[in-house]
This record gives sequence, structure tokens and C-alpha cells, in this order.
Amino acid sequence: MKRGEVIEYRDERNDDFAGTGISAVEVKKEFPFCPKGLLFRIGEFIAYYLIAIPVVAFIWFAVTGFTIEGRGHVRALRRELKKSGRGFFVYANHTHWLDAFLGPLVCFPKKAHVIVSPDTVSIKGLRVIVQLLGAIPLPTERAAMPGFVGAVERRINEGRAVTIFPEAHIWPFCTFVRDFKAGSFRYPVKLGAPAVCVCVTYTKRRWYELFRKTPRRRVFVSPAMYPDASLPDPAAKQKLRDEAFEWLSGTAARYSREEFVRYVKAGSEE
Repeated sequence: MKRGEVIEYRDERNDDFAGTGISAVEVKKEFPFCPKGLLFRIGEFIAYYLIAIPVVAFIWFAVTGFTIEGRGHVRALRRELKKSGRGFFVYANHTHWLDAFLGPLVCFPKKAHVIVSPDTVSIKGLRVIVQLLGAIPLPTERAAMPGFVGAVERRINEGRAVTIFPEAHIWPFCTFVRDFKAGSFRYPVKLGAPAVCVCVTYTKRRWYELFRKTPRRRVFVSPAMYPDASLPDPAAKQKLRDEAFEWLSGTAARYSREEFVRYVKAGSEE
């Protein structure tokens, strides 16, 4: 993607500009959403903590120049949840393939899983690797939903984090937060688990970073948000969605000042 490119969109919720070209496999009820074996656990520790985290941290901070602000909110939440031993959810905007590692870096040293599209587990030979790194794919059939939901619940009860991208699709370098449904907020409501929001913003490079062609990324983390247990589930889900959207869209509007790619709604006069 080149600086100054203009992308026309029609539907904020469904248009996808990731451009992966991957032919997605079906994720059915037989899919192992939550592997439990000892060998998997050992491989998971090696792949996640000894390989992925060091490599990704180097790419993020040394190569691309990310900064993360507000990790203290996550540390405070971890201390709060220490007694119960439970985990929490992370809701983030989706503007780059590197977003997959937002959860792991924001939540470190806590293991962070990420809910992904079926594309992520569709490349031959890589399914096990992405699962070792924490991927939980969305099912493609209703019969697989109990296994998927059970995997999310198990990871939260194990004291881990689960990252969700409510916008669902990647819009590279997008500087605003797109409208999203309340559906993905049913998990914290159902489990009575808190959530934090993470917003990736784009700003101008500092003078010593001008050799990099893309904008500087500043990542912000919100204070913890909690589902309202006094409300019926549908209302609690909508309320939590609205709180998350308000914080994400407000943060993006305040701090995203570099429009590397411009998104224009079809039919508008812009």
C-alpha cells in the first residue's frame, strides 16, 4: 500500500481490505479449538515465550517503532484478578496484520490468545503453529459454536487474556474506528469478565525516524471496563459495546494525525 492511496468503501462492517488471497477452510465441530495435551503445552511455551515474543517485540519496537502507553491499566487489572485466577478480554481496532500481536505485547507476561478468521488456520502446515501462538478460529458452522465458546471460557478461567477485533476486518492504516456490532461482547457478559480496549493510532515520524516510510504507531490501553451485571444480557452487551466504541473512536480521533491511506465512502462528495 502506497502513501496517499485512496480506498473507496461501501460497508464499514463487512468490507475487507486485507488482501490475503487465502482460500479459507471450514472450521467444523471436529476442530480442536482448545488443545490440552502435555506436548502441546510444552510446544506452546517454547513457541510463544522463547520464540514469538522476543522476535515480535524486536520487530515492533526496534524495526517499526511502536510505543505502548497505558500498560499500567493491564498491570492493575492483573493484580485485581490475581486472587480469582481469572483472565480478561482485550478489544482492539484492526489496521495491520501485526495487530495479531497486540494482545501478547500489551498483556505480557500473561498469555494472550486471539480470535481469528478461518483464513489464519487455512495455510497447510501452519495450523498447529498459529494455535501454539494462541489463535482460536471462528467456526464456520453453528454445530461448532459450543467447542469455540468452550475454548474461550477455558482460556479465561485459566487466567489468560483473549483478544477480539470487533471490527472483524483489516483496513490498513485506517485512522478512524469503524462501526461494529455488539455480538462479540457477549463473552465478557456471559463470563462476568472485565475487558480493556487497545487502540492503534498513526502519527508523524520523529526526525530520526524519517527513513521509515509508514507512520509512527502509538498504542493506547484503556482502564478496565466491566459488564453491568444489573442489566439483562442483551442490554449489558450493548452497553459494554457502546463504552468500548466510545473509548476507541475517541482515542483514534484524538491521536491519529497521519493519514497514510485515505478511506472514502462510495457516493460521497469527498
